[in-house]
Amino acid sequence: MINIPILKKNFREHIWLWGIVTAVLVLYLFLLLGTYAPDGKAGVILLFSGLPSAVQTALGAGNYGLSLSGILGGYFWENIFTLVPFVVSIPVAASFVAGKLESGAFAWILSAPVEREKLLFTQIYSFTFALFALFFVNCLVGIVCGLAFCGSYFVISEFLLMCLGGFCLHFCLGGLLFVISAMCDEKALAVMIMTGIVLLFYILKMLASLGGIFGYLKYVTIFSMYLADDVIDGGMFFIWKYPVLILAGVLLYWLSMRIFEKRDLPL
Repeated sequence: MINIPILKKNFREHIWLWGIVTAVLVLYLFLLLGTYAPDGKAGVILLFSGLPSAVQTALGAGNYGLSLSGILGGYFWENIFTLVPFVVSIPVAASFVAGKLESGAFAWILSAPVEREKLLFTQIYSFTFALFALFFVNCLVGIVCGLAFCGSYFVISEFLLMCLGGFCLHFCLGGLLFVISAMCDEKALAVMIMTGIVLLFYILKMLASLGGIFGYLKYVTIFSMYLADDVIDGGMFFIWKYPVLILAGVLLYWLSMRIFEKRDLPL
């Protein structure tokens, strides 16, 4: 089901972007854990302290108290680690299908006896492997730094569950990105649509965080499926949310393959 030459080519083309995004996330996590203070008066927390309280609430900063898990949930998982991976996932997903169609790269590939299903499955495999590697590296660094810098304040089970939830969220949204890419003939158009949808979902999540009349918006954004309080302090909602995200992702990837197989390609 996997075309090895295409797989290798994908990794060579996008390894630098993946490395830069991973390094940025690792650095931020390192600084957050390395400067953590239980009283909340040190480290990256101070970067948010000057913002208006409504903005901090919308971003999730400070929503979960001053425990280390709460700080990670509010200042890392629900904002930085939710948005930054899209810097690599959106252009990569767009280039893997729409970009290849626009450049004509699929013309010579499909002129050989290569099935469309095998071709797109290889692209999906490349994407999900890179996504998993990004989360694995950050998870590993977080565990090492958390144990080294924070000691007993670091709850490894909650950290692992938040890592897992982040991967489930991006796995699901990756499926949506592939559906969009499979429907577009131009990379720029695919990137524009993907970015617009992701930003819309995130803005709705921020508004929902304010509560009141905006509280009901949490039911129309997928980011509500990944919240720190689903895990920290004994939260158990992740038990059903994470499997739903994985199942939805699998269905979306399958749908992108069906769309790619059935559509007329501009070759």
